[in-house]
Amino acid sequence: MLADQLGGQVVAEHLVLVETVLPPHAMHGRRRLADALESLWPLAISAPTPPPQAGEGLYSLLPPAREAPGGRVLGIDTETTGLAGGTGTAAFMVGIAEPGLDGVRLRQWLLTAFAGEAAMLAELDAALAGAGLLVSYNGKTFDLPLLRDRRRLQRAPAFPEPPHLDLLHPTRRLFRGVWPDCRLVTAEQRLLGLFREDDLPGSEAPRAWRDYLAGGTPDDLGRVLRHNALDVLSLLLLGPVLARALHDPLGFGADPLAAADAWSRRGESRRALTVLERARHGLDVRGALELARRLRRAGRWTEAVAVWERLAQSGCPEAVESLAKYHEHVRRDWETALDYTARLGEGPEARRRRGRLERRRGGVQGRLDLAE
Repeated sequence: MLADQLGGQVVAEHLVLVETVLPPHAMHGRRRLADALESLWPLAISAPTPPPQAGEGLYSLLPPAREAPGGRVLGIDTETTGLAGGTGTAAFMVGIAEPGLDGVRLRQWLLTAFAGEAAMLAELDAALAGAGLLVSYNGKTFDLPLLRDRRRLQRAPAFPEPPHLDLLHPTRRLFRGVWPDCRLVTAEQRLLGLFREDDLPGSEAPRAWRDYLAGGTPDDLGRVLRHNALDVLSLLLLGPVLARALHDPLGFGADPLAAADAWSRRGESRRALTVLERARHGLDVRGALELARRLRRAGRWTEAVAVWERLAQSGCPEAVESLAKYHEHVRRDWETALDYTARLGEGPEARRRRGRLERRRGGVQGRLDLAE
């Protein structure tokens, strides 16, 4: 019987549930499953804000995810009959993982025929009820819309949908300019140290299920089950790692400018500046210009000027222009401002600035002559 072969049980006609509780010390790549309880702040809107920055360590005293308002965190992933989507596509397997103090509870529902779909959706309905946060990878675009559509086709009420954190989006923001791609398997290898062995690719899952329905062996279904389990466990661990990467982008090989932008979107300007300051020696031109801009806005002119001067030495026109403005409007040093303006070429704005500075310099010189 299929349920026995997979280590599961029949919970409804044509529906098998495989449930496992994995201990907190179990390893997933180089991460312990207990790490899934670390905070998702600031990735998740529902995550609590940590204490003030004074005296904090690199990552601050982040509260554990289990204390987030709204309760349970669930990772979710589906295996489907096709990857194109649309009403002809259905989920034949859904996995949900939930971290807790005693380990990770992993539940995977498998259809043994299309007739079991309504029962599976009802099981999911109960599993999602009361959840505080749903974590997925491309789930906002694919998994959840698919389940929503299948629910409508069954003429059943809509799913209870908790706040949803799709990890594909912060992964792309932090690493799209660094990694060759942002697929889940790439994120697993680079952030979790997980290299899958004998893994059945997700693209092969539909074929494995169709083969079983056609009377084939269930061997590949076992491999699909393992593939799905790895997916949902990775979701629980990637969230906290991405949250840490926002605090220390260079330590995780992420783009510091993207991390600073993420903090700014949360209204955390001080943290955005702190991230850029910590990464100052690894910033590219864009990042260094943003660092100088934020230093200027914080009133830290001397530090901002030092960044601009370093960039200007390498020929950065934006830095040269900033120095021209600084010496004109802040220091009112017309000569130095003219020197930097001369390096800006012959554009309309440079000509206007040069004319204005020459008039101001001439006015000062005229007053000096009268004074003598």
